[in-house]
Amino acid sequence: MRHFAGAGRALLCALAFGAGGCGKFQQARECATFVKTVNAWLGSSATQSGIDAGTPSDPKQIAEQARRTAQRYSELSQRLTALHVQGEDLSPRVTRYEQIADKAAQALRDVAQALDQGDLEEARKKRVDFDTVAQREAPLVKEINAICR
Repeated sequence: MRHFAGAGRALLCALAFGAGGCGKFQQARECATFVKTVNAWLGSSATQSGIDAGTPSDPKQIAEQARRTAQRYSELSQRLTALHVQGEDLSPRVTRYEQIADKAAQALRDVAQALDQGDLEEARKKRVDFDTVAQREAPLVKEINAICR
């Protein structure tokens, strides 16, 4: 009987270490998928920006550019949601990244709306809101990079 108890403990230990190892593989897969998704979005955003050479000065052009960029941020948020990241460390950070993308998109839509209404001061305030949201990305990227090493 004692012989089986020792073997049972050894089996439980092996399973516990195996599960931890599987968790690391899952995290690595999720990290790779997350990074690939964001990099693809950044790459297509850079391509998009290349089309819009120069900074427009016409409020209608600026509003249209803000709407296009807002749509891109919304697409990023949707792509991140579709990843269904489950990792204990990564999941809350991906959720925060989605929230940043959503808030950035909303701020840019608000910029466009204010410009459409000819309210340049409101457009400026909403642009400041966008910049504030965008500043949250860099520290979050550092956190994600630390997890995904």
